[in-house]
Amino acid sequence: MKWFLTIIGILILVAGLVAGFFGAPTWLMTIALGGLIALLIAANLNSFSEFKVSESGIEAKMREARQVITRAESTLSELQLLARNVAEVTLSLVKRSGRIGGYADGEQDKIKTSVLEVLKKIGVPEADIPSILRDWNRFIEFDYAHFILGGNTIPDTKSDALMQDWRSLRDGGIVKIPTPQDIRSFIIKHNLMSPTLDGYLNDYEHFLAHKEHKRPEVWAERERWGRLKSL
Repeated sequence: MKWFLTIIGILILVAGLVAGFFGAPTWLMTIALGGLIALLIAANLNSFSEFKVSESGIEAKMREARQVITRAESTLSELQLLARNVAEVTLSLVKRSGRIGGYADGEQDKIKTSVLEVLKKIGVPEADIPSILRDWNRFIEFDYAHFILGGNTIPDTKSDALMQDWRSLRDGGIVKIPTPQDIRSFIIKHNLMSPTLDGYLNDYEHFLAHKEHKRPEVWAERERWGRLKSL
């Protein structure tokens, strides 16, 4: 029945157009178009959940269309959630893998940029990005603290008190990262401060505030920052 009414409606429209082509009045084509619409509605009555007459006209809501839209919205939300979780894990793994000899800085940045572009394209809210980058940024903070404190070297000193304070700053690992103020207090206390170290600490503070490197060229050389030395 549905297909029959649809075909009849199309034939009526074609007949109206042909009649118009041969000089029939315009109202005849209008009637033909109206007939097509009426028959299409009749053919799809079972798809409408309700008819409602209001001041703005006739409102018709189709059950099938509404269900499709609901499913699409649900699928999009689930896709965004999945993409958010995958992005967070991906960026975290990039930072965790091969702490020495792993991804080069340029490769890491390309992966990060690519992941964020995908998230943007599928509509992940901008407000979710900081949480996705949480581990990414945390490992950068760890590296700032780690290399300012000498990286894999021990301080060039014979002071037991200095070594005790130094170990207490490093023992927290990725869970408890010393802040720039923690490190600055330690360096000043043990007379280790230099313009170079002060610059590194300023870079660390800048990253905490803005999530970007103040001096990318200096950051790229962090493994060569060297050991702490008493003045």
